Amino acid sequence: MKQNRITLENGMLIIILILLMVSVYSHRASAESWVYEKGKWYYYYTYDEPVEKQWITYGGNEYYIGSQGLMSTDKWEKDPDTGKTYYVGTNGIKQRNVYTAKGDKFVGDDGTELVTFDDWRKDAKKKLKEVIKALNKKQTVTSDQKALLAQYNASNAAFTLYDLNGDGFRDIIVINKESSDNQVLDILLWNPDEREFYAIMELDFISDESAVLKREPQYGNAWAIVTRGVNDISFWQLKLHEYNFNDVEHYHFGYNEYGDVIYYIDDGEVEAGYWNTSLMEMTRQAGSGIFTDYYDLNEASINAQVDAYPLDAELYLFQEADTD
Repeated sequence: MKQNRITLENGMLIIILILLMVSVYSHRASAESWVYEKGKWYYYYTYDEPVEKQWITYGGNEYYIGSQGLMSTDKWEKDPDTGKTYYVGTNGIKQRNVYTAKGDKFVGDDGTELVTFDDWRKDAKKKLKEVIKALNKKQTVTSDQKALLAQYNASNAAFTLYDLNGDGFRDIIVINKESSDNQVLDILLWNPDEREFYAIMELDFISDESAVLKREPQYGNAWAIVTRGVNDISFWQLKLHEYNFNDVEHYHFGYNEYGDVIYYIDDGEVEAGYWNTSLMEMTRQAGSGIFTDYYDLNEASINAQVDAYPLDAELYLFQEADTD
């Protein structure tokens, strides 16, 4: 009887030991953990079984674990389930709505590259540098034109990124910052279909041509008022969501053989009083100036402004363009 009790107790002990071993093994088999070694992070299923070539979620963040359990950092990694390539930052976490560590690409809301925004940035820098080159280009001019041309160079210029036609994408406006009325030198509009900027107004640098921008208060359309000398004024309108200026009215005057002043609106001769009244009304309709901040036209300012974070509304538009 005593011997049987000892045997029973031994059996219970064996069962307990087995249960403990199973518990420890099960715990070890599922004990995923991070290991930091020689400046790098690794992720393991168990102490001798690294996670390899897959995405994991830890602490609410997503990470990509490469070969031999090594956590990826500052890399683009493909997800086989979605077929998309995502960016993980220097901390290994999948990033959203940020620039990469190098600043060469922007990551969208879903963790992939916001391609259209990067196209916008690349072309904005390219076109602004072309404007600098054009402004600094030496021109063959007459002595009368030399003083005029001296006003137009990159050191006297400034630019802004401003949505001129109301489509949600910022465009490029370059002005002569030395002028009292922000005289326009160049306007480049972003075309979302072609994914590039194109010039819709360029000043003739060796003429007496001058242009200023206005924004009408009632409908928000943009206007360019172009003057040539003292007797020639043209009103051009850029309607919201359109991509070219339209010639609306042209005011000019000349002299007949007797020295009398002859007034014209477009090609029609009109009375002086009507000419002046109509000109004043058209000027009123065009509205006031464009209110925005301008920055010196140089490489440092260009990079700072173009590489700023996109506006929330722009983020949505660029993401939408990427899916088209």
